[in-house]
Amino acid sequence: MELAEKSTRLADRSADAVGDELWDRLRAHNDEQQLSALILLIGVTNMFNRLNVVVHEPVGTTWS
Repeated sequence: MELAEKSTRLADRSADAVGDELWDRLRAHNDEQQLSALILLIGVTNMFNRLNVVVHEPVGTTWS
């Protein structure tokens, strides 16, 4: 969750939002393939969140 928060809050992030300490903790529990999948999932989720802002799609709506 910390990685998602730090990598998606662009308005208030610093240049080192995802610092070495966080990477070290992530690497202690995940291999490179798992980290790649996690980063991709965070990126895709962030993309959909930003698209929903543009089209004014409320959170939690379902398509029928």
